[in-house]
Amino acid sequence: MPTISKSFRLGVTMLSAAAAIMAAAPGIALAASPRADEGKMILVARQDPGTLDYTKSNLTALRLWIPANVVEPLVYFNKDGTVSPGVAESWTISDDRLTYTFKIREAKFSNGEALTVDDVVYSLNTMKASPVTQNSSPYQAVETIEKTDDSTVTITLSRPSQGFWRGMGSTAALIQPEASAATIATNPIGTGPYKVVSYTSNSSFEFTVNENYWGDAPAVKDVTVRIITDGTAGLNALEAGEVDALPVITIDLWEQLTARGLDDKFSMVTYPQIGEPTYAVINQKLDPELRQALAMTLDRQAYNDAFGASWGAENTCTFALPNQPWYEAESPESCPYPYDIEKAMALVAEKGYAATPLEYASLSDVPDLSLPADIMVPTMQAAGFNMSRNAIDLARYSQLIFQGRPPQFDVTVMSGDADPTQFACPDPNAAGWSTYCSAEYTQALSDADEALTDEDYLALMQKSADILRKDAVIVPIIAKKGVGLFEPDLKGFVEPRVAVAIEFAPLHW
Repeated sequence: MPTISKSFRLGVTMLSAAAAIMAAAPGIALAASPRADEGKMILVARQDPGTLDYTKSNLTALRLWIPANVVEPLVYFNKDGTVSPGVAESWTISDDRLTYTFKIREAKFSNGEALTVDDVVYSLNTMKASPVTQNSSPYQAVETIEKTDDSTVTITLSRPSQGFWRGMGSTAALIQPEASAATIATNPIGTGPYKVVSYTSNSSFEFTVNENYWGDAPAVKDVTVRIITDGTAGLNALEAGEVDALPVITIDLWEQLTARGLDDKFSMVTYPQIGEPTYAVINQKLDPELRQALAMTLDRQAYNDAFGASWGAENTCTFALPNQPWYEAESPESCPYPYDIEKAMALVAEKGYAATPLEYASLSDVPDLSLPADIMVPTMQAAGFNMSRNAIDLARYSQLIFQGRPPQFDVTVMSGDADPTQFACPDPNAAGWSTYCSAEYTQALSDADEALTDEDYLALMQKSADILRKDAVIVPIIAKKGVGLFEPDLKGFVEPRVAVAIEFAPLHW
């Protein structure tokens, strides 16, 4: 257990007294972080990515800091739905959405070398062949990536693809110089507002402004991302003024934020990009009416209350996060099987479901997911279901559940990526934990990807979400958000535009 030394307590007491005197004195303002006047800031990361090679790694610990800050995509998709220039200063899309023409800006990489169309073609082809699905999947319909002239790249598709266009604003379209590809794991080069000064595994990242950046110079010149794996230690460092922000605070620390009053002392931000849906998975081999009755025992508000941080999660019956346009919060219109224990009990009695033994597979060593199970299983048993709980550790769960085909459980709860295409699967015989295996659902997703307008895309994604929620196989419960704390004088946070990347450039003292 951490202890507080006498000298530290004395120092805190003197500091508090001085602060009180300064706050009481007219015209004297409390100083911000000691780094404010130096044009610096220190942020905290919980994990070390081990590599900075974003073409081969999809770790969040990497994607938080390198995209947008160091390496830029062709375009940026903004929160309001507009699209801003990135490496491409302009673009045209053919009416049939089969040809995309990007005008590449005149700019230099952070190493001083000129950005060329050849670098763009190389980068896009590298991502097309990337082992990271998020990088390669936007290129499924891409036939050719060609240099048209010294400032233009033309990409042709075999069919329209919304996924391709949106991918050009994601990690799938990060542009690097071909000549520096060999050092990408330790020193990625890009056209972004910052460049990597150093990366020390399990210690820190150091960034400084890229003097060759094509846009406005950032207000904060030097940025340190300090790796502190102990979340409580990170919060202590923020409270002690040793660091200036924890942009990503995991759910295991949320209770501390309110219990210690940190949500009042610092500026709290919530944002959906790094969030995750938490959802029940009911074996699709079970009778549909049985699945629907099970879904009626899911008390979403009880789960939200159990986490004790309503600002960090929303109740929902839609598999999505609030930044995805087809997302809907819990409502009578969007929840075909709302919590109704009495109706569930009546169905169990009427259909004789108590005679069907059911197994709930839960994780014993992942608190985020064992907590919902603690609520779900007794509620299902109270409704009359013959439900037993099989609590197993993650290693065993991975063998039984993640690799099980068909699923080796009747009910479980999961949390993860919000991409609805992960469940696409037209063949019911291929059903596994990550597949829904509905021809109708898979076709709706395919139709959405080929939509020619944003309106049609949204309508088809809403149709897909509706199919998913009505069949009660993937049953969304809550949408967890990203949560961050910032020193109050450090302003300008913007929600991530490139996957989960925390952008340094808008931040200022």
